[in-house]
Amino acid sequence: MPFTHDDFDYIDAHSHFFPPQIFKAIWSYFEQTDEKGNIKGWPINYKLPTEELVRFLESQNVKAYTTYNYAHKEGVAEYINEWVKDFCMTHKNAIPFGCVWPDDENRIEYVKKILEDHNFFGIKIQPLVQEFYPDDKRMYEVYNLILDQGKWICFHAGTAPYRNKYVGYKNFVKFLNKYSDMNLLIAHMGAFEYKKFLHLLDKHENLYLDTTMIYIPDNIFPERKSKRPKPEELISYQDRILFGSDFPNIPYAYQFSTKGLLELELPKNVYQNIFFNNAKRLFNITVEELD
Repeated sequence: MPFTHDDFDYIDAHSHFFPPQIFKAIWSYFEQTDEKGNIKGWPINYKLPTEELVRFLESQNVKAYTTYNYAHKEGVAEYINEWVKDFCMTHKNAIPFGCVWPDDENRIEYVKKILEDHNFFGIKIQPLVQEFYPDDKRMYEVYNLILDQGKWICFHAGTAPYRNKYVGYKNFVKFLNKYSDMNLLIAHMGAFEYKKFLHLLDKHENLYLDTTMIYIPDNIFPERKSKRPKPEELISYQDRILFGSDFPNIPYAYQFSTKGLLELELPKNVYQNIFFNNAKRLFNITVEELD
């Protein structure tokens, strides 16, 4: 019998938690309509209050989850980071990640604070929304701080589901050439440039990819015929791939995040690594914390 979603425990290594009013603004942006009333982005399935979002993840066998977020303008990053700090104090299974804006004059101070005082695992960089290149000199001091602290950056580095001049493999590699020892998580497996990002795993042992939106049964990315990493590639790199969902900003049922992967009928240990073990090891999560 094929495996089902309920056969596994999960650590969602690509879930989002924002302050409620910012979530509402993001959801409104996704659901903007054109002159004909068609949604430009996609409908959000889980527009829920914070505590209901947490309870839903728990109902899906999710034992821990990231708080990925990003600052979309000057002056909001510190507020978001403080909200995440408070959220994680009352939600022991949350994995704290913060954000930064390159023009904030106090960016070094608040990044240092979340890394050292609040023990965040790192920050999320979203060039598609934040509109700066990964290799932006304004960010060098932030990057150096993260590198010195042994923390992590999650990059939305690829060209899916949308693109602009700031994303893409070539832009990311300019950053990577300067910070080859950085601990890095690549969202969406680097889509659509899967092959290139998979090959980076051979050169950079501290780089990981997440499965977010890649193996859902109906691809919501514009290039619906785009190729996905093959099963044998998942098996080969099973220790370097993390499960991610993009929850709650998704236009389909949460279990679609695992359905396409499960339909590949991979060995059980491969699923256990991708769904749980790799993130447990990477984020230093102990069994006691998951009880």
